[in-house]
Amino acid sequence: MSNESTIWLFLRKMRTPLIVLNLAHAIPVILLTAVPGVDGEGKTVYLSFFDAMYIVGYTATTIGFGEIPYAFTYPQRLVVLLTIYSSVPAWIYALGSIIALLQEKTFTNAIKMNTFRRKVRHLRQDFIIVCGYTDAGKLLIDRLNKDNLYRIIVIDKSIEKIEALQSEMYLPSIPAIVADASMTNVLKSSGIESPQCKFLVTLFDDDQLNLKICVRARVLNQGLRIIARSGIKQGGENLSNIGVNHVIDAFSIISKRIDFALRSPYLFNLLSWVQGGNLHVSKSDILPIGKYIVCSKGRFGNTLQKTLDNNRIEYTYLDINKDTHEKVSSDQDFFIQAGIMDAACIIAGTNDDAINLSIVATARSLNPKIFVIVRENELEERSLFSNLRVDKIFILDQIAALDGYNYIDRPMTFKFIDEVSKYNKEMYVDTLLLITKKVNKRPALIEMEIDEHHMYALSRYLTEASVSIGQLIRNPYHDGEDLEIVILGLERSNGEFILLPDESTLLQPNDHILFASTRPSLDRFQTIVNHYYELYFVIHGVEARRFKLFG
Repeated sequence: MSNESTIWLFLRKMRTPLIVLNLAHAIPVILLTAVPGVDGEGKTVYLSFFDAMYIVGYTATTIGFGEIPYAFTYPQRLVVLLTIYSSVPAWIYALGSIIALLQEKTFTNAIKMNTFRRKVRHLRQDFIIVCGYTDAGKLLIDRLNKDNLYRIIVIDKSIEKIEALQSEMYLPSIPAIVADASMTNVLKSSGIESPQCKFLVTLFDDDQLNLKICVRARVLNQGLRIIARSGIKQGGENLSNIGVNHVIDAFSIISKRIDFALRSPYLFNLLSWVQGGNLHVSKSDILPIGKYIVCSKGRFGNTLQKTLDNNRIEYTYLDINKDTHEKVSSDQDFFIQAGIMDAACIIAGTNDDAINLSIVATARSLNPKIFVIVRENELEERSLFSNLRVDKIFILDQIAALDGYNYIDRPMTFKFIDEVSKYNKEMYVDTLLLITKKVNKRPALIEMEIDEHHMYALSRYLTEASVSIGQLIRNPYHDGEDLEIVILGLERSNGEFILLPDESTLLQPNDHILFASTRPSLDRFQTIVNHYYELYFVIHGVEARRFKLFG
């Protein structure tokens, strides 16, 4: 509903009260100008139209300034009495109608929508539309808001969730609206057709709802990059078919992590790091070899079976609900028959956290040494799983949020992991040790492009001369100290990806660089690539008297 529609809705609802109110003022004004009065000298006078309006104005509102400009005659006082007894009820009627209108959902929603539209129109920065303030949505928003690279717009039809968002007091503020994100007019009001709208992310648990939103979004903006969550195979395929750029499949991500962990704890650790963890291989990163018990059903269970088959792991598949006909996963005989006493690992992967908790408790009581992996469906249950000494917790919302964040902020991480995973175990170890020794165990992961927005001086310099990676990070200030930076990947403008390029690799304009760094080294690196004389000194070892390239 547009701003003009809101005005017309107000006028339509208030038509009768406004007519009554106007008549209650107009009739006394006309009568006061028609009824004769007497001045101080006894002469007959008539009130002007303005004087009559002035008198009716303060009389109707019960303010009462007195009789002006002269004392009233009895006929004039009768008109004033008429004004009082007609206008006061008229005002009460009008105010009551306004109060009732302000309590009408249709009208208040229209006002909120117009306020929302106005905030969106006033955005002067690239923005992202996030559909669904779910747990995953909140985690994603927290990450994006911290980086402040994009403004964020949120749509959710739950008023409680939008109120929770507003109570967070994000800075900069986040325009949000209580509405159905699958409606075309809602998406238009959110600015989806604007060239400043760069991404749409839909993270609802309902695959059909995500599909509806994506279809409408793709029709409204062909160039928009769309990220959608899917929990079923057909849902992911449908999303890809309609042009969704990135489908978040948490089940496949978990299976990939387990696959990497079975291949090498170092490979698993690299994957966990790019998705928000740290570079420290712990005991829980090393999956045991032996028999596995998989307590799951549906697509997640099938995905896990394929992963275990590919790694030649012996396993027993249990569909808890189907096999027991009810939630009796605490029945110890049932797990003993499944071979839990000799099992090396149990995966509690049902869609019910209560059942998963019961599976973990039972497994620990029967086999205290068993390795336990849990699928967590609700974010707030994490403390309960931790108290049960679970070895690996895979939180669906957290996985979905970090995967979406990586696609928005550092999409090269996907290529980095894909390329690293093609090599042997020694490569995983060497890569991890390289990063931890040169940087630290929890380095910042940064993706930047060599362009005038991110590396202004370097992008200009490369149009006239060549620069290698080593010149920028190896002893740049000639003080014997290297920058604590490891270049993980380099992507050329033609799509070529170079994994762990050596320091002799020459940079080109529009290259994308993925690197690990400490914050101080990142600040120094950004100073070098964005300041002309700083860059010249780093490359040549002397200060430039005059920088020819930049005038």
